[in-house]
Amino acid sequence: MENLPSVSIRKANAEDIDAIMEIEHLSFHPEVIESKKVFEDRIAAFPDGFLIAEIESDSIGDGENNKNNKNNKKNEKTIAGYISSELWNYSKEIPYSNFSLNHSVYDTHSDLGEELYISSVAVNPAVRGGKIGKRLFTELLNHVSKEYSLKSAILLVNSDWQNAYKMYQKEGFVTVDKISDFFPVLENSDSGDDSSGVGIIMRKSLSDEK
Repeated sequence: MENLPSVSIRKANAEDIDAIMEIEHLSFHPEVIESKKVFEDRIAAFPDGFLIAEIESDSIGDGENNKNNKNNKKNEKTIAGYISSELWNYSKEIPYSNFSLNHSVYDTHSDLGEELYISSVAVNPAVRGGKIGKRLFTELLNHVSKEYSLKSAILLVNSDWQNAYKMYQKEGFVTVDKISDFFPVLENSDSGDDSSGVGIIMRKSLSDEK
């Protein structure tokens, strides 16, 4: 994007759920879209770990209609992306079941957990390229690391999402395990050295950064 939108980040609340679900549906393959109830529970269970990014409404364009409505939308805010997470009890042996799509946060989250699991991050495709996802990611790690006693952060990334994988590498995450056939196989896959649909588990130590 030539003109990057001004981004503000805040904690999500229950009133944000419809906008969050719209971005979820715009961002992911139908087979990996998680339910509205899953996201509502994530907000309720761990509000510190669920952030949204807002931009001015006229930053999301829709051609001529956007130009006509620009003045009416001035200073209005639109949710452009989100990131959700939960706290897990740390274990060197990572339980694959914890990563299950549509799992209930109440089955895995612990307020005293020492590992931050980043469960989902997505940005409206209309404003990708503005580093909104990276901003959400960095803000979440910084905020939760300061507020909670954490040993590490962990996430699962599709082998087809090479841009996301490279961003996580730059943020200090390293591959620790893989789950075969976790995601649906996509056409025109760019999976690097892995087969399409592999879930790559990545972890970053946080204990030395506090």
